[in-house]
Amino acid sequence: MRKFSLLLTLAILAMTINATPINKLQPLHKHSATELAGQSRTTIAAPHIDLQASTRAMSPQKAEGTVVTPPAGMETEKYRLNGYIYDGSSWEAVSRPIMLGWDGQNVYVQGFSVLLPEAWIMGTYDEEQGTVTFGQQYFGRNQNYDSYFFPVTPVSDTESAPISAVFNYNENARTFVLSQEIVCYIIENSSDSQLLWYYQYDSQMNMVPDGDTVEVPEDLETEEYVLTGTYMGYKDNSWFEGDPLLGSARVGYDGDDIYIQGLCSYLPQAWVKGHRQGDDYVIDNGQYFGVFIYQGEAFPLYFMGCGPNDDNVADFVLTPNAETGELVAQSWYAICDNDEVLAWYDILGNVVLTHILDEAATPADPSVLYFEYAAEEGFGYLMLDVPATDVDGNPLLTSKLGYKLFIDCGNGAEPYIFAADNYGFDEDMTVIEYNREDEMNFMKGGQLVVVYNIPDNAERIGVQSVYTGGGETNESAITWYDLTDTGVTSIAADDTRSLPLYDLMGRRVNADNLRPGLYIRQDGKKIMVIK
Repeated sequence: MRKFSLLLTLAILAMTINATPINKLQPLHKHSATELAGQSRTTIAAPHIDLQASTRAMSPQKAEGTVVTPPAGMETEKYRLNGYIYDGSSWEAVSRPIMLGWDGQNVYVQGFSVLLPEAWIMGTYDEEQGTVTFGQQYFGRNQNYDSYFFPVTPVSDTESAPISAVFNYNENARTFVLSQEIVCYIIENSSDSQLLWYYQYDSQMNMVPDGDTVEVPEDLETEEYVLTGTYMGYKDNSWFEGDPLLGSARVGYDGDDIYIQGLCSYLPQAWVKGHRQGDDYVIDNGQYFGVFIYQGEAFPLYFMGCGPNDDNVADFVLTPNAETGELVAQSWYAICDNDEVLAWYDILGNVVLTHILDEAATPADPSVLYFEYAAEEGFGYLMLDVPATDVDGNPLLTSKLGYKLFIDCGNGAEPYIFAADNYGFDEDMTVIEYNREDEMNFMKGGQLVVVYNIPDNAERIGVQSVYTGGGETNESAITWYDLTDTGVTSIAADDTRSLPLYDLMGRRVNADNLRPGLYIRQDGKKIMVIK
């Protein structure tokens, strides 16, 4: 909290010294495939109680603890608990509504327990440290089983030790992020002294406000659009066009109101709302996208319109084009850190939303950008480039686009089976939807695909796009990635850069303006950029 506020203050001070009105913040990091591939895999080794599978009747027993009761009249607000939960069979992403209230330095949370959602826990706020600490607590009793809030940390492959759960509190964003200094798993447990668990939460957990984002009408009908534009940059007192923006969006109309999803790349599920003004639509400024969490830091994000080639707040106006089905922006918009001034992470210009028709098409060839596999762990990950376009470069409906993987062990292409047990599916699958994303096994567009049990003798891995449009299914060619070539090329040794480059999120980057780091060339070569 204080670190982020200090950085923002210093940035504003620096801009004041340089006599420039530009309130540009450093672009936020996106979650990398490396981070996501390595998280939410470990479970706490201990006996598991499966209440659904258990039919034994237990004689009534006295409860082993005292439940937490918040003070009478305490004001509460809606929050959302985000993280990953393990029920004994598979890890799943969870985003569950909870209630949170303050009483002095004490924080009360209702809804943490799966078995007893009405139960409360209490934490203590340390203002100097900026943390809230939740010790072991008693939820209550369910089906003659006690239930406890039971934080632990692994001390070996087979043992864990009880600890307190420490959340970093961001006073500005009002967010709680589980501390990463000590790996903490929060267990819903049946005992206050030994591990006998019902559910496990991993260390990727946060609690964020849930009352200020745009609410979409339940019966709103939406259609898919292609979102195009340009990331605008500012240098040497002038604006310039940076990397292109290409994404998917959804648009719905409710009378004179318009709802758009997909304008915030950090929180693509967030919506904004606008209203009709003559023949145009104006998207209201100051709308709250939500909170973006990255490596324990919490960043509240807001929508703000601004004038082209300046840094002043202005209406963001979309003009419909009846002939092309486009919504064309007359101004720029920014992703900001507050709803009052343009302190921006990203500014987007030349924005156009194009409606896509459901027609038959052959998808463009995809490619494997990167592959890494840990044989001893039995899993690894791929980064794919799955173009959301057809062979002629026309945009496709991403809701009808998918991809397949293939393995070649020297005997030809064999389809890779996405086994239900590994991915938590109801049945085995061979085609994955383009839009599937759970931040554990998949990221949208195949930017991350976790794979399991790849044969040791695999020589290459391939990807193929599949498109079902206009009632017709068409496939691309299979593009192969050689698993025997794992070298990294220095940018100094290979400076031609004639092929497109991608970062480790699978996003195309400007080869003439690269930061130090690792990049993937379109042919699969890894390029290391050094200072």
